Amino acid sequence: MNNLKYSICSNPDCIPVIHSNWYPPIAVQEKNPQYAQLLMPDLASAASEMTTVHTYLYQSWTIGNDYETIRCVIKRLAAVEQHHYAIIGQLIALLGGEPECRSTMNNSYWCGNMINYSCDLRTLLSNNAKSECFAAQAYAEQSQEIKDPCVSKMLARLSLDEELHVQIFNDFLQQI
Repeated sequence: MNNLKYSICSNPDCIPVIHSNWYPPIAVQEKNPQYAQLLMPDLASAASEMTTVHTYLYQSWTIGNDYETIRCVIKRLAAVEQHHYAIIGQLIALLGGEPECRSTMNNSYWCGNMINYSCDLRTLLSNNAKSECFAAQAYAEQSQEIKDPCVSKMLARLSLDEELHVQIFNDFLQQI
């Protein structure tokens, strides 16, 4: 517990939910539909920004008052994830893709059953940490795979937010 950076006893507004680095401009060097397809799962699959936004909103509505800091931080994280969702959608469009709410796998469209509706605090914090870790790794890998420097820089930057979110959830998890 001594290594905790983020306390559930803190003022929730004092816990940073975005990394301190600036976001690069939302831009591409040129259209590339293959890159747009690579980003589609980040937009609206079961493991996507859209799912994360809805999951965090649900959690912010259902976490009890005993954990007000956690509830408020998760609500703030939903806004960050919505910003990520908007960035990914804009990148897909700039790359020449269609930012539809679907995954590239079997053209499955996003739906509410992709949300984890767990109300158990330990379970949801653990699931959130795992989801954020997956997102951080996916963005880091995509930033290496995609050779457009504008897109690559943005994905690397998004990964930094997701890494911060992992730390927040892991710290909260250790305190309950």
